[in-house]
Amino acid sequence: MILEAFAEYLHAADQSLPATEVLSRWIKERLDAPVLTNVDRVVHCEISIAKVTNKEDCKEQSGKKLAFKGNSKSGRQLLKSLFEYCQSYEQQKWARYVHNLKASDFRAGELRDSN
Repeated sequence: MILEAFAEYLHAADQSLPATEVLSRWIKERLDAPVLTNVDRVVHCEISIAKVTNKEDCKEQSGKKLAFKGNSKSGRQLLKSLFEYCQSYEQQKWARYVHNLKASDFRAGELRDSN
């Protein structure tokens, strides 16, 4: 249910953005919005914005540092699953890109932009 809601958001998002950045925006929007659906209810209960102590542990969004944490074991598992979904999505995008390459796209050891 939650992965499905995020997947719809991810597919509608700008494809040039990394999936993890889209995930950060989606979670932030869910936490900032009033609870209207079961997805919102679960996100509000299981995930919170954490205090950032290490700059490498967060994502930047509009100049703000964001980090999310699971409020319980199930919240941590939810974040892990969402993150793994993002990684899988990026790997799939890369595989499609590589699959569409031809030998002629390479010239003198450099990759030509095929777009």
